[in-house]
Amino acid sequence: MLAKYYRSRVLTLILGTVTLLILGSFFFWYDRYTVTRAPHWAILLSLYALAALPVFLPTKRLALPDVMLPIMMVLALNSVDTTLSAISHSITFSNLSWPLMAYTPLAAGLVLRRHTFFGWLFFCSFAVLVLSWHTNYFDTRLTLSTEFAIPFLLMLVSMIVPKQIEQAISKTRQAHGMRIIADAGRAEETDMGAIATQRVQEVRALTEDMLHRIAYNESPVTRTEMDEFRFTEAQLRDTIRGRYIVNKEILDAAWLARQRGVKVDILDERGSALPSRVSLALTQCAVDLFDNASGGTITVRAFPADDQTAVMLVHDGNSEDEEPSAIEISQTGVIERF
Repeated sequence: MLAKYYRSRVLTLILGTVTLLILGSFFFWYDRYTVTRAPHWAILLSLYALAALPVFLPTKRLALPDVMLPIMMVLALNSVDTTLSAISHSITFSNLSWPLMAYTPLAAGLVLRRHTFFGWLFFCSFAVLVLSWHTNYFDTRLTLSTEFAIPFLLMLVSMIVPKQIEQAISKTRQAHGMRIIADAGRAEETDMGAIATQRVQEVRALTEDMLHRIAYNESPVTRTEMDEFRFTEAQLRDTIRGRYIVNKEILDAAWLARQRGVKVDILDERGSALPSRVSLALTQCAVDLFDNASGGTITVRAFPADDQTAVMLVHDGNSEDEEPSAIEISQTGVIERF
């Protein structure tokens, strides 16, 4: 899931800038503020890279595997301990500047990946190691602890900002869902001729580029184009078999899921528009399920109007070892997860 955010040019530029800043400041810090017995710079950077790369490299899911977290904590704390061995026991802001710059984003990155406990555990352990290394009694540990004020604020920001973004996205989805419901209501009021015309336009929009490519371009079809044709065919099938339950948001999420190797089946046994609450709940649940899937089969099935269950979503798991999961939405929009 996180991998799609790395396609953003802005975020890529920010990450590249931060990486260059950390590397550039490291060599300046190592040359100016380390002691003569300091470990070789390659050792310090290698240990830091081992701890930081799993946090910042793109992954399909935002949260990291639980088994990795204790290993990362050991690597990160070992990196901190080795870094501290390169500076004097009389710690000042100058010789602490690079460790603060390097390890605060590491802790914040864990928080952003929804590992809040491990993020704060690493940040507090980092602070304790720094304060325990400091032995200059003319400059007390209490005074030194003030250097962690700004990193502490950055940790708070890394907790607050994602929640605000998620709330904004949720409100946007709700507004989009309401617009979808309104559009569906207007579609019900149109006659069959208008619906048929709209259907032709949808099919043309999906297949026009593909048919033009086949008709007028004599070059061999590439694997990428074949995959795009296959995904287009699957999306067209979704709009036919799930006429009253799919919308643009669900179709886009299903398209991305298929690109990750997920098999998607959408079946509409209802044959009429869903109630507004059910449509909104279905959009939110389906998009979340598609976004978090990396394998397996996802089935979205709408039941007849006289059934207690309006829609059921089933995912057989991303792998053979993962337990299947299901989401049931009642005719009143109540969501139950199994």
